[in-house]
Amino acid sequence: MSTIGLIDLDDTGFPNLALMKISAWHKSRGDSVRLLYRAVKVDQLYASAVFTWNRRKAEVLKSQGAIVGGTGVDLRGELPAEIEAMRPDYSLYGIDYGMGFLMRGCIWQCSFCVVPEKEGTARSVASIDDLLNVETDRARPFVVLLDNEFFFKVKWAIDRLGEFTDRGIDFCPSQGLDIRVMTPKLAAVLAVAPYWNLRHTARQITFAFDDIRIERQYRRGVELLLDAGIPGRHLQSFVLVGFNSTIEDDLRRIEIIRSYNIDPYVMVYRDPRTGERSSDRQIRHLARWANRHLYRTIEFSDYRPETKRRLQPGLL
Repeated sequence: MSTIGLIDLDDTGFPNLALMKISAWHKSRGDSVRLLYRAVKVDQLYASAVFTWNRRKAEVLKSQGAIVGGTGVDLRGELPAEIEAMRPDYSLYGIDYGMGFLMRGCIWQCSFCVVPEKEGTARSVASIDDLLNVETDRARPFVVLLDNEFFFKVKWAIDRLGEFTDRGIDFCPSQGLDIRVMTPKLAAVLAVAPYWNLRHTARQITFAFDDIRIERQYRRGVELLLDAGIPGRHLQSFVLVGFNSTIEDDLRRIEIIRSYNIDPYVMVYRDPRTGERSSDRQIRHLARWANRHLYRTIEFSDYRPETKRRLQPGLL
C-alpha cells in the first residue's frame, strides 16, 4: 500500500473533480489518500491547478517530484483513461452531492475563453447516472454540472432537463447557460425543472450577458423565460467586465438585467494564460457595487468606497 498526497492549488472551496477521480483510483488499489495543503513526505504527490495564476506553485511542486496537471498548467493535459472513468471520491472533500460533465466542449469560439482549445467540439460524454453521488443520504439527489455549453443541442438539453424533472434529481448548471439559443419549448421545460443554486439553498438559474451586442438576444431569451413562468428572482446574469467593454457598456448591461428584476453578477476578466486582472480601479468598484447588491441603495455614480473607508472610525 502506498501513501498518496493530493494538493488542490486553487483552494477555492470548490471541489476539484480530477483530484477526486485520482483519489478514487488509488483507493481502488488499496492506497491511502490524503488531501494536503502543502507538500509533505508521501509515496506520490499530485497537484492540480485550474487557474494559470497558480502555475508557479505547480512548477515548484513538479520540480520536487509531484505529478501536476489542470487547465492552469496544460490546456491539452488529460487524466489517463482508467482514472477518467472512475466515479469521483466525494469523501475527499466531504460533499454529499454529485458533480461532473454531461457534455464537453463548446459551440462558440469566444476570444476570452479557453474551452474550445482545451475540450474541442461540443459532445455528450456521460449520463446523469454517471454523475450521481451514490453514497449520499440526501432525500433528493443533487448534481452540480460543470458543462460549459449545456444547450449545445436544444433537443439533447430538453431531454436531460426532462430526465432531471421526471427522476426528481435537483441540479445546478454551475457555469451558467446560454441565453442566445433559448426557444419557447426549452424555456417551458426549464421552468418546471428542479434547478438550484450552487449551495442548494435557493431556486436559481444563471445566464450570461457578456457583450452588449447581444442585447436583443438577451431580452428575447429573458422574456421567453418569464413568459414560461420563471420569476425574475430565480434568475441571475453573469456580466463579464474588463475585457472588451467600456464602463458605460457594463452599466448599461446591469441596467437591462435589473429592469427584469434579475440579479447581475459581475465577473472581472482575468487573462486565462497569465492570470492578470484589469488594474482599473473603477472596474473593481463596479464588481463590488453589483455583487454586494449595493445598487439597491445607491447609484454607482454616487458610490465612493475609498471615501467611505477613510471616514470609518479608527481610520482617521
